[in-house]
Amino acid sequence: MKNTVVVLIFSLGWLTMKAQESEFKSWNAVEYGMDINKKWSIDFSQHFRLKDNLEETDNIITQTEVYYKPAKRWKVAAQLRYNYRNDTNGGIQGFENMLRYRVGVEKKFKIKPGNFELRAMYQDRFSIDRPNRSKKVVRYRSLFEWKIKNWSYDPKFYIEYLDEQKGDDQKSYRFGVGTKAKFSKTRALAIRYFYQLSSQPFREDRTAHVFSLKYVFSKKKKEEKEEKTKS
Repeated sequence: MKNTVVVLIFSLGWLTMKAQESEFKSWNAVEYGMDINKKWSIDFSQHFRLKDNLEETDNIITQTEVYYKPAKRWKVAAQLRYNYRNDTNGGIQGFENMLRYRVGVEKKFKIKPGNFELRAMYQDRFSIDRPNRSKKVVRYRSLFEWKIKNWSYDPKFYIEYLDEQKGDDQKSYRFGVGTKAKFSKTRALAIRYFYQLSSQPFREDRTAHVFSLKYVFSKKKKEEKEEKTKS
C-alpha cells in the first residue's frame, strides 16, 4: 500500500511534465502557527517564490491568517498578505508592492478511508503603487486526505478552480498532491506539487508545474478527537 501511494504521487508529476512544455515554479515558505483558544488560531508565514523555470524571483510574501471554528469540522478563515511581486510580462515591468485579502469557509467530512474537505474563498489583490490595478478571484477546492494504517505520510489529493471576476476573466485549474513529514509534535515539512492550467479570452493557454516546500512550526492544541479510519 505504501509503495502504491509513492508511485502515484511521483507518477502524477512525471506524466504531466512529459505531456507538454510548461513553466516550472518553486514556492517555499516558513510558517509559525498558534492557537489562541479552542475556537481561534493564527498563522504567520514568510514566502519566497521562483518562476521562469526557477531563473527569476516571482514573489516575496509576508502573510498572516486567522481561523475561527464555529462548529465541529467547520472553519472560517481571513487572510492578509503583503506581496512584493516581480512583473516580467506586463507593460510596466519590475517589482511592485501589492496587498491581498482573502476570506473563506471550509467544511470537513469523514469519508472512509480518510477525510474529505470542501473550501470556498474570495480574494482581492491590489497594487499599492498603481491605481485601478486589482484582481478579484473566487476559488473552489475539493481535497481528499487518505489515511493509511501504520504510515505517517498520509497523502492529500486536490482539485482547485480559480475564477477571476471581470478584469482579464482568467480561469485556472489546479490538480495537486501533497504530504507532510513530521519531525516532532510541533515541527513538520509540508511537500506539495500541482499542475496548473490557466486560460483567458484572446490568449493562449498557459501551464505550470509548481513544487512547494513549507517548514511549519506550531504551538497548537490537539485537534478535535475524531475516529481515524485507516486503510
